[in-house]
Amino acid sequence: MSSNHYSSIDPVTGNVSWNGPLSIEKGDHSHMPSRTDAYLHGDERGHVNGSSLKGPNTPENVVPQNSDVNHGAYYSMEQGERSALQNGAAIDSSKTAVVNSEPGARPDLFTVTDNVTYSDGHAESIHHSFTNASYADQQAWNDMSAALPDTFDAPNPGNVLADSMSSSEYAELMENTDAELPGIAEDYAAADFSGVPGTDSAASDADTAASGESADSSVDSGSSAECDSDDD
Repeated sequence: MSSNHYSSIDPVTGNVSWNGPLSIEKGDHSHMPSRTDAYLHGDERGHVNGSSLKGPNTPENVVPQNSDVNHGAYYSMEQGERSALQNGAAIDSSKTAVVNSEPGARPDLFTVTDNVTYSDGHAESIHHSFTNASYADQQAWNDMSAALPDTFDAPNPGNVLADSMSSSEYAELMENTDAELPGIAEDYAAADFSGVPGTDSAASDADTAASGESADSSVDSGSSAECDSDDD
């Protein structure tokens, strides 16, 4: 397993962080830290930065993480990172398990900022945050918020669409729209960008597109990506 040079624990807040480049490694869950009293029912030993992305199996990188998050949204993010790396991107990543208590306490939140430089030279900054709770609990909290007066029915003069529909129709539209939005992994797909408009490179790319030719940017579907879950 790789060095924990990029991993750290804040001695005051207890926040567990990774700050450094990502690279594709063979996932390894051997010699994981033991579970502690900070783990709740449904928690797994989750990697702040995945073992298959250079993250070590040390207390500076392994924390209590709800299994829904570990196998769901967080894993989808890691899939996107791996796909970008496989397609020639470089990623400098800042990931934090936000504890705001004391070292060894359970994180409430995970925040991620990935600065991605794609193979064509352009760069993007991608941000995520993940509540460290089961999806059932998160849905229950949302339902409680929705039940409060004016939570979703407060006036919004700029939202003409909502004003033209009933509350139930608008809620259904928003739910269906969310279902059609790209997943987290798709956030890492390279954009259609090659050079600055007006340069020879851009003109050449335009000519290539016009002729029907395209560069191969497919992800290696044969490679294996392991979810960083408990290995008990």
